[in-house]
Amino acid sequence: MNRALFAPLALFVLVGLGLFAPALDYPFHYDDRHSIEHNKHLRSLGNIPAFFTDPGTFSSERVGTMFRPLLLVSYALNYALHETRPTGYRLVNLLLHALCATLLFALVARSGHHREAWALGWLFLLHPLHREPVHYISSRSDLLVSFFYLLAVVLFTARPGAGLAAYAAGLLSKSVAITLPVALGLWIWLREGAARLRNRFFAGLLLLSGLYLATILANRFLTSSLAKAPRPFDLQLWTQCKALVYYLWLFCMPRALSVEHPFAVAQSPFDPAVVLSGLLLASLGWLVYVGRRRVEALACAFFVLALAPASLMPLNILVSERRMYLASAGLAAIAVWAWGRMVRRRGRAGWVVGVALCGVLALLGWQRHPVWSSDIALWEDAVAKGPEMFRARANLGLAYAKEQRWREAIAQLEKVLQIKPDYADAWVELGNIRHELGALDRAEADYRRALEFNPALEGVYYNLGNIAMHRGNLVAASEFYRETLKRNPEFTNAYNNLGQALEKAGEIERALPHYQEAVNQDPDFGGAWYNLAGVREKLGQIPAAIAAYERAQNLLSREPEFQAYADQARRALERLGGLDQQN
Repeated sequence: MNRALFAPLALFVLVGLGLFAPALDYPFHYDDRHSIEHNKHLRSLGNIPAFFTDPGTFSSERVGTMFRPLLLVSYALNYALHETRPTGYRLVNLLLHALCATLLFALVARSGHHREAWALGWLFLLHPLHREPVHYISSRSDLLVSFFYLLAVVLFTARPGAGLAAYAAGLLSKSVAITLPVALGLWIWLREGAARLRNRFFAGLLLLSGLYLATILANRFLTSSLAKAPRPFDLQLWTQCKALVYYLWLFCMPRALSVEHPFAVAQSPFDPAVVLSGLLLASLGWLVYVGRRRVEALACAFFVLALAPASLMPLNILVSERRMYLASAGLAAIAVWAWGRMVRRRGRAGWVVGVALCGVLALLGWQRHPVWSSDIALWEDAVAKGPEMFRARANLGLAYAKEQRWREAIAQLEKVLQIKPDYADAWVELGNIRHELGALDRAEADYRRALEFNPALEGVYYNLGNIAMHRGNLVAASEFYRETLKRNPEFTNAYNNLGQALEKAGEIERALPHYQEAVNQDPDFGGAWYNLAGVREKLGQIPAAIAAYERAQNLLSREPEFQAYADQARRALERLGGLDQQN
């Protein structure tokens, strides 16, 4: 990095630490748990090559629609240093945020507008919209892609090779990077004319873009996402046109911030917000075509372009603050240029307005800290601002359930099903709570309702198998576990429980390969090692049983709740050691 950038970077980091310090040790939230906390693929740096080829490494769940290998690399490095302590992960997010502010500073400073450069950096750093990408660790993809995107723009004139490398890194972080060639081309066209576009750098950009699209299509990332589209494409388009106005409002008035905004699907192109967005886009096109006020034209175009990938892809969440991260740079540039003209015309009054605005933004952001202190606080805030947002209520119910606040959890989930009766996930969570409370008949009914709306939920078959096992119906339990494994061959617990059902039914030899597969998939699964040892002992495979008991005792003794099983493994080892001496 240029030495001239060390000063702004240091200042942005120091101020950022002050702004975010209270939240650095807050817990993981929602997607963080399956993407980071429970993702076993992150626990070894040796898995890094698989991040680039295996979609199954993205999450502990079967989520294979995201191609973000560099994001996973950053998580794996965090895990190597901090395991699952959130503070280290948030510090990385904060550093990336400060780096993005610094790159925006650099983009403007090299044109000689140092006052505007500092203003842009501070505005970007302090804006409350950017609290979520730092607090919410899974939003690091937005921070990473923004960093590489801006770095590519900074580098493309002086070091085009490095600029292409930064673009490639952006593509490997999040798909929004694919808009860079268009944004950069528009910038060059407005400043220097179309002839400047015919060079090797842009040829390299197009080549990398083609390779990226070929990769995600060949691995069915894109087609898999489209297959799960929650709404028709035309409704998606109208809704995201409407969202442009909403995002603009959020940037200008960042008060009603939420992890999930109350935002409805647009049902027609004649929705007033859709019409207003259309007029906005038409005005932008005219502004770009005429070429006047070039900074403003480019900034507006960048705002729209940065939101385009999320606008075209049919995602469940209609609007999100984290999607605004990169796009907000365009709006921030417009605000800063307007402020610069105010300073030139009004002098001291302009400076007072600028400092006061930064203070207000910092205060609004600070007020969001308590919201991120726990899952309950996060989702209570979301439900308070959007009572009809069923996903927010479902997540609140799940947060209550984790704290064993069963009555509150059930009340929230029942409210969810009043709003959206076909929401299968809510039926599953309701079934899980009733299962935990021992209401097996009601739990089974809830699980079967979930399958009516989504038969692909392999976890539900697993839960039904557990209920059947509890009732002593070993045949039904085995069938449910087999159905689970048919739908997800990597469901490790299902192998273990299928082995238990077969063992209880007296089919010892048939149980053995299922226990073995469970420990093959998860070598740290102490319970499966214990079950495997017991079966090998019954089959007279004493040396193998001893080895399995030793492994089970070592693993189970690490967890206080499994100490009784660790003691049983130790006693089994003592017994088998005696048998070995007799032999």
